[in-house]
Amino acid sequence: MTEASRQVLDTVRESFAGNWFLLLWIISLIYLFFAEKEKRRMFVYPSILLGVLIFNPILYWYVWDKLFDYAYWRAFWMVPVLPAIAAAAVSLAGRMRRKSVKAGVIAAVLAVSAVTGTFIYKDRFVRAQNRCKLPQASIDVADALLALDSEPRATVDASLFCYIRQYSPDIHLMYGRDAWGYIDIIGNGSYSVYQQMILPQPDLSYVRSCMLDWKYDYLVMLPSQAPGYRQEDAESYDSSFYSDALGSAGFEYLENVDGYLICKAIPDETETE
Repeated sequence: MTEASRQVLDTVRESFAGNWFLLLWIISLIYLFFAEKEKRRMFVYPSILLGVLIFNPILYWYVWDKLFDYAYWRAFWMVPVLPAIAAAAVSLAGRMRRKSVKAGVIAAVLAVSAVTGTFIYKDRFVRAQNRCKLPQASIDVADALLALDSEPRATVDASLFCYIRQYSPDIHLMYGRDAWGYIDIIGNGSYSVYQQMILPQPDLSYVRSCMLDWKYDYLVMLPSQAPGYRQEDAESYDSSFYSDALGSAGFEYLENVDGYLICKAIPDETETE
């Protein structure tokens, strides 16, 4: 099996994992082809064409991998899987004479979809904390940065950057979703900083050096990433501890906002002269 075929197969498996939608789609196309001739041009032929184009390893290698290098699975949205299943279910129910049988057909399709589908709200969505529908901590951190500078340049924890970029375009982040391979290709330098910032104990001296080189002033990090931090002593740490710990790494501790430390990179004396 070629690498392209494996990639396509793996993506299909991951996208349709745990449900029967792909199988129901194929069955629906077969049914519509023979039972509803007028539906062929509406559902069958477009489905076959798009299926051949999108699930084609050759086209994946030369086209889809180039256009959707970070999210090939999004191309699957163009294939009318659910509309074809719905059309076949309605057509089959319409052919039944008894209302009870009609209802049974629709109920069976709904039951199969519900049982074999994925409940998207579980572990993916949470109740909104504010009208922005963003985690309140990200808003509070963003407001704190904007209070320090009208257009702050910041390096922030990975749990924040997706939300901060939605909240305010005035905050310039060193990296964002590009660190995960989305949209733009992140520079090697920025990516190396991101790799440090997802570590339990990052090399803050290196992070500071990169920030100063690229004119980023503010760092937002977790308290546990401060030098000398120990979980067993966490309750006893106060602002003086973080000031000393971050000061030794070349940062000025500013404040703790909703469990995130905001600090500023201190330029070398030779740079301030």
